[in-house]
Amino acid sequence: MFSCKKYVALLALQWCCYGIFAQQEMPKLHDPSTIIKANNQYYLYATGMGIGGFRSSDKIHWQALPPIFKPNQHPAWIDSTVKGFKGHFWAPDVIYMNGKYHVYYSCSTFGAAVSAIGLVTTPTLDPQAPNYQWTDQGVVIQSKEKKDFNAIDPSILKDSQGKIYMTYGSFHGGIAGLELDSLTGKQKANTELVKLAGGREADWEASCLMQEGKYYYLFVNNGLCCKGLNSTYYIVVGRSENPLGPFLDKEGKDLKAGGGTVLLRSQGRFLGPGHLGLLRENHQSTTSIHYYDANDEGKSKLGFIKLTFKKGWPVATILE
Repeated sequence: MFSCKKYVALLALQWCCYGIFAQQEMPKLHDPSTIIKANNQYYLYATGMGIGGFRSSDKIHWQALPPIFKPNQHPAWIDSTVKGFKGHFWAPDVIYMNGKYHVYYSCSTFGAAVSAIGLVTTPTLDPQAPNYQWTDQGVVIQSKEKKDFNAIDPSILKDSQGKIYMTYGSFHGGIAGLELDSLTGKQKANTELVKLAGGREADWEASCLMQEGKYYYLFVNNGLCCKGLNSTYYIVVGRSENPLGPFLDKEGKDLKAGGGTVLLRSQGRFLGPGHLGLLRENHQSTTSIHYYDANDEGKSKLGFIKLTFKKGWPVATILE
């Protein structure tokens, strides 16, 4: 079974593993996190060895950053939780709260249901800052068998009420949602996991939860990623007035029952668009994705789309 996130191009992994390099336009990466702004710089993290990141002052030219975890120096709890883990982290997401930047990340092995989402924090994202220091906060959620929600692909939302939610999952049990404690960043006491979409090992992964007006929107990828020119990823969406659903598509079909209004498919050289993230600043939005470039041997790259809302439903256009 083809599931979750696969290995990116070797060159992209090397960028993520070794220091700050020269600026590049639209870096080669996979599973970009939400872009976050800090001290007039934009940061994002992506799948790679040690959790690689990029920084930009204009969202056009990007510098690779040192990995969060040095080679063979990831938290010890991962080795006892996910057997066979080799330091290749998947699909991180980032949020700022309580004076620290929180990076949620996935650790698993290809096709396995034994997975975990961990959390690491730092007071600054700038590697040159004197207080730059990543601190392991341990496991947030884990999965042990195929009936579970596979604990990868975290997406974090702070809503208009100040509450923090996480959605996650890939194939296996589908997409799950839960409320996080706004102080610890971990699962809130006395809360349960809620199934939001997919299940029965169907191809649902790379969720993204966002809020617009009175609605919460759940964006999820269907299809297969990581096959270069043969990738079939596409993004579907459902909405709800509750952050934990139920999420229905335009036709009123629940995403748990296979619903999902198509938001974005392959267009031109932009193949298999996926892993949507949203940055809001000064009443403007920047919506990021990754895609496989048909003009560059299907290599996975950072891309942007224009996301607008019409009659309560999102409309997406890829930006060239």
